[in-house]
Amino acid sequence: MIGLVLLLIFALMAVAYPILIRTVWDPNIYDPETGIDLTVVDKVYVEEVTDPATEVGRVDAFLNDPFAQLGDVVTVRAPAPTGLAHLLGTDPWGHDVLAMLLAGASSAFVMATTAALTTAIVAITIAAIAAFYGGWIDTVLSNISGALLLLPVPLLMIILGTSEIGEHIGPAQFGFIYGLLAGAGAAAIVVRSQAVTTMRRPFIDAARSTGASSSRIVLRHLVPHLIPLAAIAMLIGVTGAIVADAFVSFLAYGDNRFSWGTMLNAAIRFPSLRGLFDTPWHLLIIGGIAISLLAASFYLVAIGIHTAFDTPKVKRS
Repeated sequence: MIGLVLLLIFALMAVAYPILIRTVWDPNIYDPETGIDLTVVDKVYVEEVTDPATEVGRVDAFLNDPFAQLGDVVTVRAPAPTGLAHLLGTDPWGHDVLAMLLAGASSAFVMATTAALTTAIVAITIAAIAAFYGGWIDTVLSNISGALLLLPVPLLMIILGTSEIGEHIGPAQFGFIYGLLAGAGAAAIVVRSQAVTTMRRPFIDAARSTGASSSRIVLRHLVPHLIPLAAIAMLIGVTGAIVADAFVSFLAYGDNRFSWGTMLNAAIRFPSLRGLFDTPWHLLIIGGIAISLLAASFYLVAIGIHTAFDTPKVKRS
């Protein structure tokens, strides 16, 4: 239930962003990539700052005016403060953190949902075909699934995302490719074992003896027994897709869409200009928690499904 609540929250966040940016928020301020809200203050460039309200040091003076000299009045642009206009504050460049969080949720939720559904559909399809027909078809499909285990899918997606091809891959495409590889690999192997066991059950022989068609046997008697296990496999596997997508964005690759990985990249990149103690920790922590909670939500739902279907049902008299 905790996992479902978290997924619902992320779904609402994903839906809320496009609505807010089109109706309430000014894109010039709240667009996570181009929107900026800065306060402008004139300060005096001094060697040692004693009054931060009126004086500016060497680093801030250089960032705002590279040609400023000691004693000059420098126009300093600082991020807008936290308040009703910016509930989670802004990053060092003036981008609204809440808008960044919601925009990242939209991208991550679409990618994760696509990866989960694709993983389940591919795994069930391969497992059902392999178990029903057996023979050389089962051998070929099993070998393909085994070969995909040689290269972990998250690592493969990171390599793909950081290549030139990755520049043209959006959230839905990223999730589809991940789901295709994960579903045909580890998930198919797990679900196939259940499919083979199911095909040996007496009710399958009974269905055949009554003249049931192949499609009826597969869709009516085989697939329903594979769905719970496929759901567990896809929900656990999608956590890898979330991490891989965030890592690609953190490295500033992909199709340049905004994501939580971009937030982490901005938080890590800023200290190179100002120093370790100026790290925007709120940006780093919020992005990291969002990634972790989304991955945890899918995992918790998978554990719940596993418990619901594997716990023996005891009838009380």
